[in-house]
Amino acid sequence: MKPKHLLPLTAVGLLLLTGCGTTGPLPSFNNAIKPEWIRADFDGLPGDEFIATSNLQDVVFNDRGEVIGWYVKLYAGTPFIKKDSTGKYDFTALKAQRSIMNLVGQPSVQGEGAAAFPADRRAFALTGGPLDPAQPAEATAPQLTQSLPQNRQDAVFRYTQGGATVTKTVTLRPRSFKVDVKTTVTGGPERVTMLFPGLAKAANPRVQAVPVGGQPASVQGSGTTTVQNIQYAAIQEVGGTFGPGQNAHALIVRPQAGTNADATLTGGAQSLLSVTLPAASTVEVFGGRNELIHLYQSGYTTLPGLFAPNIFGQISLWIVKLMEAMYKVLPNWGLVLILLTVLLRLVMWPLMQAQGRTTARMQVMQPKIKEVQDKYKDRKDPDSQRAMQQEMQQVYRDYNFNPAGCFSTFVPFPVLIALWSTIRNFEFDSGFLWLPDLAIPDPLYILALIYLIVNIGQLYVMTRKNPAMFRQQAFIYLIFLYFALTFPAGVTIYIIFSTLIGIGQQILINKQVEKETASIGTTVVQKTPMRPAKVAKTIDAPKK
Repeated sequence: MKPKHLLPLTAVGLLLLTGCGTTGPLPSFNNAIKPEWIRADFDGLPGDEFIATSNLQDVVFNDRGEVIGWYVKLYAGTPFIKKDSTGKYDFTALKAQRSIMNLVGQPSVQGEGAAAFPADRRAFALTGGPLDPAQPAEATAPQLTQSLPQNRQDAVFRYTQGGATVTKTVTLRPRSFKVDVKTTVTGGPERVTMLFPGLAKAANPRVQAVPVGGQPASVQGSGTTTVQNIQYAAIQEVGGTFGPGQNAHALIVRPQAGTNADATLTGGAQSLLSVTLPAASTVEVFGGRNELIHLYQSGYTTLPGLFAPNIFGQISLWIVKLMEAMYKVLPNWGLVLILLTVLLRLVMWPLMQAQGRTTARMQVMQPKIKEVQDKYKDRKDPDSQRAMQQEMQQVYRDYNFNPAGCFSTFVPFPVLIALWSTIRNFEFDSGFLWLPDLAIPDPLYILALIYLIVNIGQLYVMTRKNPAMFRQQAFIYLIFLYFALTFPAGVTIYIIFSTLIGIGQQILINKQVEKETASIGTTVVQKTPMRPAKVAKTIDAPKK
């Protein structure tokens, strides 16, 4: 395989392996999402709903604090809620569920006349005694507050049903998928059941729970089981050979503050966690991507049986821990990314040096290769083809070129894929320069433009002796520009600085190789000094 073909193939491979081939709507120019509470009619029924919107998800509550829509975004910062000039909100994109997932699942009864948001598919809904999510209740307007510096959106919901009064305090974390739910029931049963339905279109997720000090118990497919005194209970999409992938999701419930909880697990397409709690309880809920970095940042990777990282995951954990160590010394995530990029490029410098020399020698010897190919282009007989191969091998020997060196490109792939996935999924708690948040795309598109320029520059350095190849691959990078518009800013910063270092390294290599090969193919003729002509001696004949 020729080195000139490896760059676009590498990019395509990374896009496919990291799940970047699927995107949602592009972020609105100069309009980064600011977490907020929205009060509007979402379900079309009397009364308003309360939507907590953020870069990661849009969560829709009714006036009892029950989640009727839990929409997790594939790409952070994607705007699914629109607002027209009159101030009216448009939720069409949310309800269409394209490039977004509703964690609370699909209605058990579908078709014309079926409820769009039925009572049996609402998260945080309470049952037991007089409490029934399908029956009416007297609710008061919730208290909605938020503090972005403290990374929280709070809501206090109160309602009365059958003489029992419920106070439900919900705290969302805009920069993570965690939600804290504190519930108090007075005038009702001593224990109630909180429902957690999911996961949307997952036909057969894994439903499991781990008791305190015990072993995991799970249900996959139809079936039900109960686990006492849980450490956690979870519904997770499971993957194939390479794990769950970037588009898999999870719903995890952990009792907090000494809360004793039991869980009934129901498997299948209508999977359900029914968690029995005391009248006063606190639980922590993770509702989002079933992905290693998000789980690590939320403190879930230490839970037994929840997530087993593969080789790429192990490398990702090493990288994220290195980033956290750097941040303690250099408390700016933008500078940490730049330092991490430089450090990793230095570590891989010898390998990239070998790859770069292979590329440079291929470019230098390209005219000779074309000369040999043109010489035999009309001669297809076996003898001519063998002669062409022999001449090509001689060119390789003259330029000290080893075709096997092309495959050194694939050696750093595990690290590059893990690094890509780590930065893409890492939730930064700050911006950088003009960027409001490194975990979302650049709302001004400046990074996407720089990305295009530096990659075209790298392509020119690598194919400068082959204009046709440059034009062909430059078109590919124009296609990749679309993906750059959806990359989190942190990912784009890494790509830009890594590419700039690569350009500098390749320029140095090109100069070295051109100097080394400058005399190849040149015949040096030494002129032999002319000897002075011998003077012929004339011998006179003896006189008679």
